[in-house]
Amino acid sequence: MSNEDSQFLETRKFQKSEICGIYRVPPHLIGDLEKATFSNIEQQSIDFVTHSLRPYLIRIEQSINTQLLTSAEQKNYYVKFNIDALLRGDTKSRYEAYNMGRNMGVLSANDIRAKEDMNPIDNGDVYLQPLNMGEAGKGPDGKKT
Repeated sequence: MSNEDSQFLETRKFQKSEICGIYRVPPHLIGDLEKATFSNIEQQSIDFVTHSLRPYLIRIEQSINTQLLTSAEQKNYYVKFNIDALLRGDTKSRYEAYNMGRNMGVLSANDIRAKEDMNPIDNGDVYLQPLNMGEAGKGPDGKKT
């Protein structure tokens, strides 16, 4: 390969990163995987949603809410994009977070199932209460020990 051809290829690589910078798109979304690893692609995707898409989505939501809904409708309705699916991350991290939320008593089984687009189950709306979080000096039955 001649020096000119080699320099041309380097210029093309630089152009890809410049285009990504202009449009605020991570390189892996246009197929530039030169500096990509599994862990940084996930973080780049989250950053893309947070810093590139979300500002535009907020502007669109605000425009729809103010320009397409009447004052009476604005009291009962609002528009909000659901970007949770874009921010979900990997399965292991999600399930670890669900486990923490369930064990802390913040999420029920049906709350978790709803986040995973699954049907609710019978008795799935029960919230757990950690046994070690009781009031100091009282037993499990709530009486003084």
